Amino acid sequence: MGIKLIAKDTVAPWNSKVIPPVTRGLEGWFTFDTDASRFSRNRAINKPDAEVIGAPVAFTTHGRFKGLLNFLKTQIPDSVEMTILVIGKAVSTPPTAPGGGPDSPFYAGGFTGNSVDPTVPGAGYGVSLFHGAGDSVTGNAGRLGSTGSPTSGAANLGGDVPTNWGLRAVRASANLTQAFNLTRNASAASTAVTRRILSDSVIRIGGASSTFGGEVDISAVAIYSVALTDAEMALVAEAMRKRTTRLGISV
Repeated sequence: MGIKLIAKDTVAPWNSKVIPPVTRGLEGWFTFDTDASRFSRNRAINKPDAEVIGAPVAFTTHGRFKGLLNFLKTQIPDSVEMTILVIGKAVSTPPTAPGGGPDSPFYAGGFTGNSVDPTVPGAGYGVSLFHGAGDSVTGNAGRLGSTGSPTSGAANLGGDVPTNWGLRAVRASANLTQAFNLTRNASAASTAVTRRILSDSVIRIGGASSTFGGEVDISAVAIYSVALTDAEMALVAEAMRKRTTRLGISV
């Protein structure tokens, strides 16, 4: 049985549960290093662990995941509001074509499943964070498209260097999706401002259920089922940075 620690200027044992500075809507708090057998541990209190699919690789500072082969499958469902923050990087520069492909790296999210709205059948694009092109990071959250079918609702933030360590994030609210690189203090919003169309997919870390086959290095992931405010995101980001700074990763 683990212990409960407040994540403030402390180095918690790998098997402890933590209380980050923002607990509103907290669904997942995962950290990766040293031992891949620990990767499934969800450090959020009273939240279930993830399932390890394949064989992610452990490094002293992070885990390495490969889409479609080696990743984590959580029990966290898609929700109207969601915020996902990730400290990570792509192993290699992804292709220049947008939208993702067999060599594109995927950090976390629910891409892709089926719409759970019977009035809008079709693909279900769960909230996701990935590199769909060589110089951008994309935050995705399925929405009602102009034709009446689901659309990906993507927010594309340019000027990104995927192979650089960064604290990247996606935030979805009822009518807006945003992608962030908090290391660069940059963000971009989606053009689609229609209502969310939820997916039946669960959140995966390091690999989607389709399309994305690239490799990513991930040190930490925080998942919330609410749209955190800017101030709340800053608090969570600072808590995540304290751990990776100790490991030698500056974001």
